[in-house]
Amino acid sequence: MTLTNSKLYPGMNDSGLEFFTVESEVKIIQNGKISAFTELSFAIIQVLKEAISKDKELKMALLDWHPNSEYNRLEQFAKCRFGGLDFTPDIKNNKLQKGEYKECPLRATCPNNGIVCKLPSFNGIELELNDIKLMKLLSTDLTNENIAEQMGVPFGSYHKIKKALYQKLGNVQTKQEIAIIATRLNLI
Repeated sequence: MTLTNSKLYPGMNDSGLEFFTVESEVKIIQNGKISAFTELSFAIIQVLKEAISKDKELKMALLDWHPNSEYNRLEQFAKCRFGGLDFTPDIKNNKLQKGEYKECPLRATCPNNGIVCKLPSFNGIELELNDIKLMKLLSTDLTNENIAEQMGVPFGSYHKIKKALYQKLGNVQTKQEIAIIATRLNLI
């Protein structure tokens, strides 16, 4: 059996770079090894700086968080925007990707929610927090009645919400398809 790139994390045997967080510490996978964020190359630091400088709202949010440390701003950006470990490189050929969704206990109360971190998108459509919650619940073995209860909506409204999500995702037909998409988006 041979392994393909799709089964390895970016940076293990390709030119990609993957950021991920372990116990609040940002790590990178690059050139087949795991390193600390402090070991980023000058070229990668420049890619991050350029992305921040192009987005005024992002730049201001990071300055509010870390007014005295450019290094901390870069690390916060990498942690919040790219801190989930997935199979899509965060940087490839010195180009920064859009970002990825990762669970954050501060998401509901963070003043920079949606600015530094990003909600996932599928087929070019940005998902909302309720979409994500519903996708996670649909990816379990819960019944529709239990999911409606967990969502805090009447059963009839739940079916309308579910149908709207299925259409938003490109006319998905089954819970299994939702689970596949949720896995690709790093939601489960």
